[in-house]
Amino acid sequence: MTEWIETSALVLAKCASNDPWFPNPSQAMVIAWAEIFSTSHLTREDLLAGVTRAYRTEDAGYRPLPASIVKHARAGYFESLADLPDERRESMEDAAHALMEIGIQPPDAHKYVRRIVLGRTPPFQLTTEQDTEFRDILAERQAIKSMPPKPLDVSRAFHRPTPSKASDAQP
Repeated sequence: MTEWIETSALVLAKCASNDPWFPNPSQAMVIAWAEIFSTSHLTREDLLAGVTRAYRTEDAGYRPLPASIVKHARAGYFESLADLPDERRESMEDAAHALMEIGIQPPDAHKYVRRIVLGRTPPFQLTTEQDTEFRDILAERQAIKSMPPKPLDVSRAFHRPTPSKASDAQP
């Protein structure tokens, strides 16, 4: 809970830096906001980005509450993902599948890749062995993608051998 209290204090401080009329939060307020943040499944980075987004998008006179900061943090996170080019999203899928090949569960693999792509701290660190194997798999996939496609030989695709003699024909 200590981490969430620290996060809450930072979020409240950022609110105060954006709004000169924002109240100086009491310890009870810090703890109350921390309780909301702890159930949000968002990181400190996400919540601080949520404050920035809230003050950028809301009308004058906006009064933040912890739920609105969570809402803005989630919206900002998904907007950032939606703004990625298609090639970047394709490389994210490749990376997530490579992580799954080394034993990372699918939800964790996708979360790891999304956080890296968005420039945020990943939810866990790969071991040295995992990192090496992950990079090897990605390099192998890149090598396969960079190979020219094999030409398609359609000359025999619809070819039916015609019997040369009537005796070769099947009844």
